[in-house]
Amino acid sequence: MFTRPVIWPYKLFSESGEALAIALGTKRVKSLGTYQPRRSDLIVNWGSTDVPRWWNVLSSRQVLNSPQYVRNASNKLATLDILQRAGSPVVAFTNNIEEARAWLGAPIYGRKLNAVVCRTLTKANSGRGIVLASSPEELVPAPLYTRYKPKTREYRVHVWRDTTLDAQEKRKINGFSESTGTNTYIRNHPNGWVFCRDDLDLPEDVEVASIEAVARLNLHFGAVDIGYHPEFGLGIYEINTAPGMEGQTLINYSNKIRGELYRHANW
Repeated sequence: MFTRPVIWPYKLFSESGEALAIALGTKRVKSLGTYQPRRSDLIVNWGSTDVPRWWNVLSSRQVLNSPQYVRNASNKLATLDILQRAGSPVVAFTNNIEEARAWLGAPIYGRKLNAVVCRTLTKANSGRGIVLASSPEELVPAPLYTRYKPKTREYRVHVWRDTTLDAQEKRKINGFSESTGTNTYIRNHPNGWVFCRDDLDLPEDVEVASIEAVARLNLHFGAVDIGYHPEFGLGIYEINTAPGMEGQTLINYSNKIRGELYRHANW
């Protein structure tokens, strides 16, 4: 029986990991620290890909999100490959620049933007390392290329086991003034986009695809970034195992973790 949640963040000063520990009134631990697990500890792996010093003394049920599966989720190329093989609706991807170049010569979305997203970093967030190429001359060397897929809406769906924990939609900040160099096709905070939950209408197929994606990566929980278009369908971009959160999202995660203690107590 587990009586204490313990937060194991990918870095000790992760803001969301710290907020979660405070909300739960518990401690954070490091992979190479002095932490000695109790048999009654339920360890929440918040994005860590390391195998910690204390790993061998744990039972298999004691950790939510094994680091080996977090490692796959933290690498965008590995994530897309695993999900594509399992049948999830991921965006088209390649690590071959010549294949990416061929995409630019063969448009498939009519008069919509025909472009390639060059991802120079496979373990980054908030749009870091992204170069949008709409011509062969704009392509840059990268370990991952994804084909730009039109979307009318973009969601972040927080999944816990086989249920939706929380959902948000990316929306343009009211009154945001686009400055020189702002890319209207990359929806991140510097370009004026934020996650909102007000008046959210989450399509059922988006919810189902998100739940399936987390399960197919063998994760207990994860935040799925996914685009939606009524004509061109869905496109999963990535899954975050240490998502930024505040407010109601933080409350929802905290309550789920407390629920896990109760769930295991009744096994």
